[in-house]
Amino acid sequence: MTAGVYARLDLAGLDGTPDPSAYALTRPDDVLGLVSDETVVASCALWWTEPLHIDGENVRIGRVGHVDWATEADGVVLLEAALDRLRAEGVGHVVGPIDGSTWFGYRVVTDAAPGGGEPSPPFALEPWPPPVVAAAFGAVGFAPVARYLSSRVDALPDESARLGAEVDTLVEGGVTLRPFRAEEAEAELRALHPLLLEAFAENPYYAPLDVARFLALYRPLVARVDPDLVLIAEAEGWPVGVVLAFPDGAQAARGEAVETIIVKTLAVAPEARGRGLGGTLVRAVQEAARAKGFRSAIHALMHTANDSVRISRRLGRPIRRYALLGREL
Repeated sequence: MTAGVYARLDLAGLDGTPDPSAYALTRPDDVLGLVSDETVVASCALWWTEPLHIDGENVRIGRVGHVDWATEADGVVLLEAALDRLRAEGVGHVVGPIDGSTWFGYRVVTDAAPGGGEPSPPFALEPWPPPVVAAAFGAVGFAPVARYLSSRVDALPDESARLGAEVDTLVEGGVTLRPFRAEEAEAELRALHPLLLEAFAENPYYAPLDVARFLALYRPLVARVDPDLVLIAEAEGWPVGVVLAFPDGAQAARGEAVETIIVKTLAVAPEARGRGLGGTLVRAVQEAARAKGFRSAIHALMHTANDSVRISRRLGRPIRRYALLGREL
């Protein structure tokens, strides 16, 4: 096979061909591979059929994700071919790296240490593509189109008194908090699915996720979490808010004591906003973690325009900044 960029059907059987199972949930429209000496040395996936949400509308936007290359030069060659393919499909705007939509992996690190000094180590499930990924995207004209950050609460405060008063106020308004019921995990996830669809619908570059893929995505995660660190707010028996946190397994992998929780997901239904429920959920899960002996928290991967950032700003300090990149075609 002559060296060059080939589509998915032409890559079968070559060394380095991406495993199709990697795309089972993200369902790309095609996969491209850069071939050299009968080996796939760089690859990426493309999406152009399903629209994404942006600026209040559903828009047909090209996406480049599942990126894998070892050198900036290989990445540039592959991305130039990807842009040509997306132009041929009639796409006018493209973003990346993003594995289809914001339900899956996306972003590059733009500032590893916003406060200066040495970067803190990566935390569990943190996206941190190698620098050659951002470099190749930049070399073909991509620039930030959405920005995100993670922040750290260095010492979990005792907020039990404030939390008690907030929970009492919620109860008076018909909202109660409870932990995730691990023994009913499937039913719990099915009940949370419509809440998360509604809560995330205004996020940029969002696309709805069907219940089958949602369950496949979240089952492995909830199977490993402490139910006391997943709190659900209910009104009239239905979820109107949720916060999901878990211990930072990256600390254990480094041989350290696990003293930090990752606050990964915070969602509040539109009709329940404006009464401080998001802040109460974050305080409640941090208080539950503090009671279990955790000492700090990371508020992970927040869009800079989201309410979660305003909540986190009062409690923590930025430790990492990220961006989703895009360009016109």
